[in-house]
Amino acid sequence: MASALTRRRRTAISVAVAAALLSTGGVIGSMSIKSPAQALADSGPPKASLITAPVVERRMIKSIVFRGDFGTGRQTEITPTGAVAADGGSGEGEGGGGGRLVVTKVLVNPGAKVGAARPLVEVSGRPVFALPGPLPSYRDLLPGRRGEDIAQLQDALAGLGLSRGGDPEGYFGAGTQRAVERLYRRMGYAAPVTGPRTEDAVTQARAALEEKQRQVDELVKGRTERPTPRPTADAGDARGAGGAGSAGSAGSAGSADTAGSAGAVDTSGSAGTSGSAGTSDSADTSGSSGSATSSDTADALRRARKELAAARVAYGEAVARDGVMIPMSEMVFAARLPARVTSLPLAVGDDVEGPVAVLTSGGPRLTGYLDPALKGRVTTGTRVEITSEALGTTATGTVGSVGAQVTPGDAKSRTKESGGAAGQARQDDAGTVNGGVPFLPVSVVPDKPWSEQLAGQNVMIKISSALTDGKVLAVPQAAMLTGADARTTVTVLAADGSERRVVVIAGVSADGMVQITPGGGERIAAGDRVVIGQ
Repeated sequence: MASALTRRRRTAISVAVAAALLSTGGVIGSMSIKSPAQALADSGPPKASLITAPVVERRMIKSIVFRGDFGTGRQTEITPTGAVAADGGSGEGEGGGGGRLVVTKVLVNPGAKVGAARPLVEVSGRPVFALPGPLPSYRDLLPGRRGEDIAQLQDALAGLGLSRGGDPEGYFGAGTQRAVERLYRRMGYAAPVTGPRTEDAVTQARAALEEKQRQVDELVKGRTERPTPRPTADAGDARGAGGAGSAGSAGSAGSADTAGSAGAVDTSGSAGTSGSAGTSDSADTSGSSGSATSSDTADALRRARKELAAARVAYGEAVARDGVMIPMSEMVFAARLPARVTSLPLAVGDDVEGPVAVLTSGGPRLTGYLDPALKGRVTTGTRVEITSEALGTTATGTVGSVGAQVTPGDAKSRTKESGGAAGQARQDDAGTVNGGVPFLPVSVVPDKPWSEQLAGQNVMIKISSALTDGKVLAVPQAAMLTGADARTTVTVLAADGSERRVVVIAGVSADGMVQITPGGGERIAAGDRVVIGQ
């Protein structure tokens, strides 16, 4: 009985304890679990913390950043055309232009570097090559011609050790012909010549010269070979006329006064009693006739000699225009050699209807597009750093020149090619350069030759200019505070979290940093941390 009562008590106590525990757990659970709204209501802002930056010691450098494009260099297209011989005729000898133009041999590979007088291809069995010179080819170079292109040819030949001889500068004479003939011989080809037209002209001029010489010779011979004068009349034929002898004498005198064969006169003395007077008249008439004939002969001789001199000049000119030449179908001038063979569009057997080769000289060239507002900030000789984001490469150089402002698409601002930045920034693609925004073209001279991979790349150009001679203390601009008293201060945060204000004097600024100098008695050093925000 007692044990049953004990068991019931224990059960009752266990139930009461369990109920108490459940109640307590419920209370505790309700206190720890919050609704989203309650959690948001109970939350608050975190305690503010300070943002600091170190005081640094550095040289203050101002950076200017702008974009630029690498050009592919100056390109020269070689397009053979039918050669034109002297006087506009088609040459039919060596180098003549009559017949089909077809590629018969390719002598170089794309990407190869070629120098002066290096045959690139053969067109219809004839070589195609380049010589150095800024003036482009625009005509056949023919003997007897003058001009700047002839002088450029002579300079190119001299660079190859081939002298123009006694030819004046800019004249294609016999000395230049010999040099051209030797040039072709070096390349392994016969030198082209002007052809039958000029040969025929020489033949005709020679015949005309010989004819004029023959005429002069005949006139000179006729003048020197005089016929024998007739004898004077007998004294007996002038009987009883004392004047007969004097008439005969008059006749002789008249014969002596005349020149050449025209001096012969007839003095028969048949004038009777008036023979003296008649004979005198005959003598005078004979002398006048001889003088007129001599004058005509002299005039004819002078005219013949003048025509002979003109024939000699014409013959010399015909000879000067005949001989060795350089047709435009075989040679072009390239601005700079050696050059790189960019492309060879045609293959052996193709008809020539366009360029047979494209040369690129000078390598990649960089033109920067500087904001006109920065005019005067960038000068010749300033150091430059170039970065190609696409290639992941960098290079260095110096500013070579700063050109006049260019407005893309504006014809008035187009510049002539001069090998510098202004020339490279020509408006061939009007309105597309620099996105159509006006700029100052900046040329850059590399410290080392530009990589060929840079051709056609758009790059970042960075120019840094020193604003201080040496290292100075500097802090971010955000650390600078200016109070109502116009004093400039920075807040230094100590290691223990304490703060102190330091009066400073601001100097130059660059790239978000400001030079500082501590005020009188103040202390601040590199490595200290200054407050820039919170």
